[in-house]
Amino acid sequence: METTVLKIGGGAVTHKGSNERRARIDVIRRIAGELRRAKEERPERLVAVHGAGPFGHGPVTEYGIAGGVQSPRDVEGFVRTHNSMEDLNKLFMDVFREEGLLVFPVQPSACIVQSDRRVSQLFSEPIERLIALDDRIIPLLYGDMVPDSVLGASVVSGDAIVAELGRRLGARRVLLGTDVPGIFTSDPKLDPAARPVPRIDRDNLDEVLAHVTGATTVDVTRGMRGKLEEIARALAGLEVLVFDLTEEGSLYRALTGQAVRGTEIRL
Repeated sequence: METTVLKIGGGAVTHKGSNERRARIDVIRRIAGELRRAKEERPERLVAVHGAGPFGHGPVTEYGIAGGVQSPRDVEGFVRTHNSMEDLNKLFMDVFREEGLLVFPVQPSACIVQSDRRVSQLFSEPIERLIALDDRIIPLLYGDMVPDSVLGASVVSGDAIVAELGRRLGARRVLLGTDVPGIFTSDPKLDPAARPVPRIDRDNLDEVLAHVTGATTVDVTRGMRGKLEEIARALAGLEVLVFDLTEEGSLYRALTGQAVRGTEIRL
């Protein structure tokens, strides 16, 4: 049975622009409903990872720990950031359960170790066994702070987790749901002349990277550029789609193999 890894972008499910730690419960509920419908029609193994939005980026910035954890105040920030992400994950769990999904939380800081902000160890066997047990089970991970052999602790983005899982699980495809319809030549939220990039491959990757910017809000993972760099680093050979998760029906169509407005990536 095929495996899909889904990223639920923090910008799509939180009030990222205002940096308020509030989730968009209506969007999360719609995502859950589309996910349930798609799995009923097209059973497959699915692993999901949700982003952080202000729940993670806020405390990391507040405590100044994007560069690592050393001082007692850094340690406090590390723990508070994780606590905040647990709060967001609990909201996901509650809504997904209410929608009838068999979602199973997996804590990244209990199975991932980084080295200077790069994933060096990811114990994926429990995730592999969960999806092998029953394809209705959806392991749910999230962007977090994890132990780091060089920096004490560091941020692991949802994109980095998705990239590692896509490779380790032998996924056929990776779906990256964001709050914009794919990758653009510049930030479409700031530049009316921004043009969508329908496809990225080895021939135009460098050109696209040269124009793609980071996040316009508080985002310690460098936004769309960081996302694209993670894909180029770890997901060569896989089908990758970047699409707008806030558009009603987009997730259902993506999961069931229908056309979705966005950017296809084949590296």
